[in-house]
Amino acid sequence: MDNEFSQAYRDLEKHHWWFRARREILRSQITSANLPEASEVLEIGVGSGENLYSLYPDHVRLTGIEPFEDNARYANDRGEIPVYTGTAEQWPPELRTRTFDAICLFDVLEHIEDDSTALQSFITHLNPGGLLFLSVPAYQWMWGRQDEVSHHYRRYTYKMLSKRLQDAGFLIERSTYFNTLLFPAIVLQRMKQRLTRAEGSDFDQSYGKIEELFYRIFRTERQILRAFPMPFGVSLFTSARKPA
Repeated sequence: MDNEFSQAYRDLEKHHWWFRARREILRSQITSANLPEASEVLEIGVGSGENLYSLYPDHVRLTGIEPFEDNARYANDRGEIPVYTGTAEQWPPELRTRTFDAICLFDVLEHIEDDSTALQSFITHLNPGGLLFLSVPAYQWMWGRQDEVSHHYRRYTYKMLSKRLQDAGFLIERSTYFNTLLFPAIVLQRMKQRLTRAEGSDFDQSYGKIEELFYRIFRTERQILRAFPMPFGVSLFTSARKPA
């Protein structure tokens, strides 16, 4: 992700319908995991810190890692949660010997060239029985301009991500696609972008008042996902556990 683009993410993370709805879905999934009191939780790729202050139960202890110094500084200024400058591959010195009860990467793993090695590293930083929470973009055939702008290396399927995690030593707890209800519309949009060779980011597109409808449709999935997993979608959520 370009540094200039990462700065624009601050406003996007706070106001854009996709980020707002995704936070509600991710919070629901994390809440359902019933993390114990005083669990040590690390989020990698915190951006401006919207997730840090929105997703997690009050009884956990949070720490963040963010690759862009400006974003890390901004996130630190928001409150008392410590955010260190570093990457998923190169942890800041202050955290290299730390272990956690949960590690979270939300739309981060696809930015890592060697994701298998990264997953093997994460399991060493988890306490026995600790959880890894991931969200990633789904289906390589949905590759689009947004993936290029964001410097993604790949998109995932359930089978592909599950194998990566199992090879690293994780036990899959829960895995589900999401952003399913808007899937047909997003597929059509990606097809249109290819035909017209559109430039720029998906987030450059403005749909006016209809964006509130997108938000409401997307956010309803948090209730559906409590009952059963989705068989397909634009994104994929997985929680995996380190054996006790």
